[in-house]
Amino acid sequence: MKKQLFGNTSLFIILMLLCAALYVHGDYVSYILSYVFVFIFFMCYIIFMHLTTWEKATQITIYALILASQVLFAILFIHADEDYIVMELYRFLGSAFLLAAFPVRQIVFLLESSNYTAPSADEWAVVSYEQLKHNREEITKKLTKIKETGKVISKGHVLEIVTDIPRHNSFSYVNEGTLTDDFFEKAENALDDGYIYIILTCSRSPQGEVIGLFTSRSYNHVSVSFDKELYTIVSYNGGEKLFPPGLNPELIKSLIRREGSSVLVYRLPASYEQKKIMLDKVRQINSEGSAYNMLGLILKYSHRPNIMFCSQFVYSLLKIAGLSYFDKPPSEVNPTDFVELDYRRNLEFVEEISLQNNLEGLEALGDVMAEPLIK
Repeated sequence: MKKQLFGNTSLFIILMLLCAALYVHGDYVSYILSYVFVFIFFMCYIIFMHLTTWEKATQITIYALILASQVLFAILFIHADEDYIVMELYRFLGSAFLLAAFPVRQIVFLLESSNYTAPSADEWAVVSYEQLKHNREEITKKLTKIKETGKVISKGHVLEIVTDIPRHNSFSYVNEGTLTDDFFEKAENALDDGYIYIILTCSRSPQGEVIGLFTSRSYNHVSVSFDKELYTIVSYNGGEKLFPPGLNPELIKSLIRREGSSVLVYRLPASYEQKKIMLDKVRQINSEGSAYNMLGLILKYSHRPNIMFCSQFVYSLLKIAGLSYFDKPPSEVNPTDFVELDYRRNLEFVEEISLQNNLEGLEALGDVMAEPLIK
């Protein structure tokens, strides 16, 4: 009990020192980076605690909401161009905001203390070999998870994610017209081939690996293509710093450019009319505008119709065309749901494409694929 109290006191002191350093020396990026770091710290702490899945999910959700509020505060106020006195006030409030997660941790500690009952000597005496073996396996799993988490939240990954945040907007459309006439022409030519193609991606990108900490899945992006050659892959993404975040075209070469990345390609039977409904919807979004729903990944909310994330977009397309084969709110669909919830085997597996087994072919393709990757 005393050790736990000391740990909480030490944590509070460390957070206070971080707040002071942030106020004195921090810039806009430092504030967001600090918010993300504290969130990841508390999230990892909760993951490795002896709690039920529901308790962990509830507390991580609370921390995620706090992070979303902190980032939004930084974007709206600390990043704003105000006079010196007002900016100093915003910086002070932003520094104090860093402590927001600590009261949640204190409440959890008090609940743990009130519910905890130490085992008796007799109970300790009947611990079986199977229990000890199970405990050892659990410890090994947690140590492995810690190592994986350490790789994902490296300084380079966190910095890349944080510096990309200002490009996003979960409230207004920032992307418009990135799909060209050539894209729509190729898609129209493929309307009668009898299938729509669903592509799951393990990108090994910093963003994808952080999402993987929540989903425990390595495939964390999904796209659709209207043709089997995969010339017309489209989804919601960050735009690769070439386009604004939102509805954008994709290339296989870009999806598997990192070591260890791969894509799984499936096809779903679809009529000419169904594919045309989907393509018309893509055309409409491309014309009206779109944005990547970053906050929606946490809050499961879309402020405007064309603000979505990848799995939300793909599921919505299938649903309006009468092709959805599982029932779930679009804002709650994960990329792997398209395979894991395919209980009636509507999908047909086509091919796995990875950097390793397609390296020579990709080098010959250049920026525009000249030969089909799927036969």
